[in-house]
Amino acid sequence: MEPAINGNPRRYCVIPAAGRSSRMNAWKPLLPWGTTTVCGAVVETVVAAGLVPVLVAGYRAPELEAAFADRARLEFVLNRDWERGMLGSVRAGARRVAELSLAEGGFEGFFVAPADMPGIPEAAFAAVYGAVRRRKDGDEEGDAPRAVFASRNGALGHPVWVPAAFMPDMEGLDPGSRLRDFLLERAWSSVEADDDGIFEDVDTPDAYAASLEAVSRRSVGNTH
Repeated sequence: MEPAINGNPRRYCVIPAAGRSSRMNAWKPLLPWGTTTVCGAVVETVVAAGLVPVLVAGYRAPELEAAFADRARLEFVLNRDWERGMLGSVRAGARRVAELSLAEGGFEGFFVAPADMPGIPEAAFAAVYGAVRRRKDGDEEGDAPRAVFASRNGALGHPVWVPAAFMPDMEGLDPGSRLRDFLLERAWSSVEADDDGIFEDVDTPDAYAASLEAVSRRSVGNTH
């Protein structure tokens, strides 16, 4: 099957995976999830969508890097200041995306999908980038660059597209700031993605158990 997003030029998704997972009482990225891990599921979906994952690590970075060492189509970034907040990880990943994209001919922006949201569907990436393309091709009104969120029934989720034009302002923020707050203060839009996976993270043991149950049900359903 062809990926949802054409890979020429390459487009990237920043996956922040640097935190300690303090609310989970276990380190989330490499927890089992279906046939892979929590972070592995996000990486697999990003690749299936036609994107290059940019995995940003901090806490236990060597373990995370080793877990994905066999994946040729993945960029690994170390955020040494990971304890200061997730925005710092997004920025570290975005800088790498800018560097790679400019070397390939141009930097238009990047996706963000947290490492603890293994249920984000491939179709959500396609929907978000479709909205980005429609604006770029002039099919929708407005010239200002804007963030694009996946949404369902008006509620915003992930992934989110961050345009390159937002990078200079983002660099000036405190690393403890919230990316969503920053984006909502600027031009943004949303596109419907008919899947609750755009909201579901595994921040707590209960959320993780519910996520495992959901993926188990899907696996059983796919065998019938």
